[in-house]
Amino acid sequence: MQMRTAEEQTLSSLQRCSLTQLEAIYGASYGNADTVMLPEGCYRGFHLAWLNTAGARHPVTRPLEHFGFYWLPFGVDFAARRWFFFDRRLGIARFSAQSGRSRWRDTQTVRLDYASSRLPRPLRNILYDEVKPLSPSLCLGIGGINAPRGRGDHFFFALASAVDLYPFGQARVLRRNPVHSERGPVEGVGSFSWISGYPAK
Repeated sequence: MQMRTAEEQTLSSLQRCSLTQLEAIYGASYGNADTVMLPEGCYRGFHLAWLNTAGARHPVTRPLEHFGFYWLPFGVDFAARRWFFFDRRLGIARFSAQSGRSRWRDTQTVRLDYASSRLPRPLRNILYDEVKPLSPSLCLGIGGINAPRGRGDHFFFALASAVDLYPFGQARVLRRNPVHSERGPVEGVGSFSWISGYPAK
């Protein structure tokens, strides 16, 4: 089956992708192969798939990431350059975003560095993530830590524009995010996300 172009990708299509398909999408070049445009605005996050790496299976980081990015509703506010949980006003982990070569894949991406964060130094030194914009309202990212490929790259996640998803002021409710294997969706299991949005200021 032919892979969708970046503009044709949607949150639903990413949630249906296998790990192999997510790798292909992340590794593809879109537009100018040497430059990746920085995302703008506020995005809701969606956990997509765990990577089959030693780092992703680490007995300490896996439970923490599972709780923070699989069960809790999270997002990224690129205007404020902060991650948040539940509500954009609860922002933490300030970062700087820079277009450049991926640390983990042979592609251009947006690298998120946390040296400017007010988090404790040991914590901010270990944090690192990457985000590849597929369109002005959708990104595909790899979450992990500040370590080489195999130890640093832990999971794929999607970022969907909160403005496009849900109007301001809509009541928040929980919905289940499906878990996908190489054979497709796994029925009856998955994480939950708040379905609401806050427009970027």
